Amino acid sequence: MSESSDVPFGTVDVSAAWRSQDRDLLEFRRTLPAAAFGTLIEAARVSLDDGTPLESLTAEQLPLGELADPVAELRTELVSGSGFALVSGFPVDTLTEEETERMFWGIGLRLGRPVSQSVMGERLGHVRDVTKTDPNARAYRNNSELTPHTDPADLLTFLCINPAARGGRSRFVSSMAIHEEIRRSRPDLLQRLYRGYRYHRLGEQQPENPAITQHRVPVFSDRDGFTSCRYVRLYLEVAAEEDPAIELDATDLEALDLFEQLAADPTFHFEFTIKSGEAVFANNFTVLHARSSFENDPTLPPRHLLRLWLATDPPRPLVPNIEHFEGEPGIQPIAGRTPSYETGHDIQ
Repeated sequence: MSESSDVPFGTVDVSAAWRSQDRDLLEFRRTLPAAAFGTLIEAARVSLDDGTPLESLTAEQLPLGELADPVAELRTELVSGSGFALVSGFPVDTLTEEETERMFWGIGLRLGRPVSQSVMGERLGHVRDVTKTDPNARAYRNNSELTPHTDPADLLTFLCINPAARGGRSRFVSSMAIHEEIRRSRPDLLQRLYRGYRYHRLGEQQPENPAITQHRVPVFSDRDGFTSCRYVRLYLEVAAEEDPAIELDATDLEALDLFEQLAADPTFHFEFTIKSGEAVFANNFTVLHARSSFENDPTLPPRHLLRLWLATDPPRPLVPNIEHFEGEPGIQPIAGRTPSYETGHDIQ
């Protein structure tokens, strides 16, 4: 039996396998009317006056009012449709940062359960450059380019408060479209991606767990008719560099390079700058995201996004070895640790 038939390939939902050459970004855009935020913002302000900690707030404490139906439709699109949406209309320019956080948290609660985004345990993350104080800060805390990847949660969302002065362009691409193209053109390489790779955890593993996964994390996998993607090239390359027993052979590299080539193909992806008051939403198992490097201007507010990682209920059916971090979704907190790890790579 040939290697390409060792593992059966999964079935891909056609709605999730979109390409930019076939779809206009306008088809993924939604606008929320300003008047619809009234109930949620009022509740956010009440919770501030009461002194209720943000991450303890429940959906009942942050009613959506007129936003309920649009947010329910958004969830359906993320879980069962294209897996991607760009939403404008968030009134960040009229709210304080604390009010914006609570507004965003309230919407996130209707999409899933917010989970920890790093060893620091934050469930509402702030994406900004902190390399002046932590030069080895993890990707979301520095200003370098981020190549196409997924995060260890079901859903991902960013809300832009301030864009960068220069750069910081976002790229989103359907991993399912990449799957289908490799299935068509190089099924032998798709087989290698289904086999997967051992991943380094860059210091964010629990003390009792090894730095490198003992199992292979598949780039593509299938469970109960759901094809899913998990991909962070940096983590598998660092694992191979630090453990001489891990080999990335010529076929592995060819498969990974083809995956990256397709993700970089303009006919596959959308690329844009998220503007103030816009939020992007994606299903991590069907959509990859990337970001160009950026620069802040000392005379302007620095780039600042809010981020949520969300676990859906019911959860997506997944093969057990797709887990990169123990206890997913999310990264479990470790007291006194920060998401910082020095590697030989320029891009983190």
